[in-house]
Amino acid sequence: MTNPSEAQIRADDKRVKCRKISRKRLTIRTQLLLAVNLPLLVLMVMLLVADYREEMQSSIMRKQVGLQEEALTIAHGLSCLSQQGRAEPIQRFVDRVCAGMQETRSPGHHIAVRVGDNVVQAQAHHRASPEMLQAMRNAARSPGSHALLGDVTLVVGSFSANGVEVYVSENTTDIRQSIHNEILSHSLSLAALGVVAAGIVNVVLLRLVVRPLQQLSGAVARIAQGDYAVQTNAYRSYELIGLSEAIRQMASTLANNEQERHLQMDRARKIQDHLLPNGVEIPGLAVAHYFQPADSVAGDYYDLMRLRDETWLVCVADVTGHGVAAAMGSVMLKALVMHAIEHDLDPRHILQFVNHRLPGLLPSEFITMFLARWDPVTHRLEYASAGHEPGLLVSQDGDVQELPATGLPLGVDSSFEWETVAITMSPGQRLVLTTDGIAESRTPAGELFGRKRLADVASNCKECPPHQIVKAIRDAMLSHQQGRRSADDVTILVIEADAVELTGD
Repeated sequence: MTNPSEAQIRADDKRVKCRKISRKRLTIRTQLLLAVNLPLLVLMVMLLVADYREEMQSSIMRKQVGLQEEALTIAHGLSCLSQQGRAEPIQRFVDRVCAGMQETRSPGHHIAVRVGDNVVQAQAHHRASPEMLQAMRNAARSPGSHALLGDVTLVVGSFSANGVEVYVSENTTDIRQSIHNEILSHSLSLAALGVVAAGIVNVVLLRLVVRPLQQLSGAVARIAQGDYAVQTNAYRSYELIGLSEAIRQMASTLANNEQERHLQMDRARKIQDHLLPNGVEIPGLAVAHYFQPADSVAGDYYDLMRLRDETWLVCVADVTGHGVAAAMGSVMLKALVMHAIEHDLDPRHILQFVNHRLPGLLPSEFITMFLARWDPVTHRLEYASAGHEPGLLVSQDGDVQELPATGLPLGVDSSFEWETVAITMSPGQRLVLTTDGIAESRTPAGELFGRKRLADVASNCKECPPHQIVKAIRDAMLSHQQGRRSADDVTILVIEADAVELTGD
């Protein structure tokens, strides 16, 4: 029987939780790349912002100095015209100077002058207005030579001497646009350098950290699959060398433990094989059997025992689960049966004897058992079944009769009483007994072998001796599994009445 234990359920739950957590976690490669590239990106942005601010301040300062020099130059040029006292020559001079400053070279450029009572603004770029003049005067009086005109910021250079005032302004918005273009060029250069630096750092990290860790992770995965001879590469860092050595030592320890486990399991298998009825001959019956544990040892148990009245006890049982714990249960079960037959020979009384003592020896274990008593003189077979797989009584013409369970499995109710059913086996009749490892074997897609398929195989072998029936059932099960390993222990026991030869398989 393959009921999962609480430990198996907890282990499965833990594996599911680990898978869910692992899907939420980033790989170390991603974490390293983020840890390196994000700070580099932040640093690059901070450098660009600082560069932008510094360049902007420097450019505006340079522009203000240039405008101041331009105002001084214009003032010298106006010194002669101011003596004439006429506005027309001054207007032409200012327009000519302002027009010479092309929009592409000095966008937002404007000139305003006051000579005596004459106030003149450049008409070349159509920016003249009283508001413009007032804003330029305000900028000239401010500490930073800045002033607002609507939503536009002006930077102004000015000169005043001998009754002549000159104001030359520039729109900082246009200056900023020019600086933006320069900063963009700087940004592209800095970004290119950052990409190269990040690429170098990433390659170094991948070679020195990520790739070695992936190799070590692969080595651990191979060890988990049983490849204890795995070799790890030589590494350059002290930490990776230590980790590699720890993995090597772990593999060596696991290999030694696995070897010791195999030795212990081989000994346990030999002990279990010794407890099975190999070579037993029963008068009036031919016997064949097949026994295959899912692990090194099995929880299945079958036996053939001579009783004190010269009748024989035929037994097939299945302890819950498989492996070491189930095998220990099967050994205890054999001991209980041997103790029971010293007191009573009736199959139902033997089941009651075992069931009453089972909780004290195998707590929380369930066992199915088919127990039959064969009388070679009368060919009478009395059986009681504690929740076991139905026995198949196969006649010479291939008809199959099921022998169902006569009560609950052992270990369910310590006070339960089973019934005994008596049948007479005619010459040539066969009794096929199996554990549920046959009917519950599956294809890779999960399709069950099933009891009907088992009955069909037994019926089709109506003229075969017992050992050939056993072989046919085994081969049909293996073919059905399509190479899939059995998940449960498998036992087949076939007996035939009045056979000439007594054979075993």
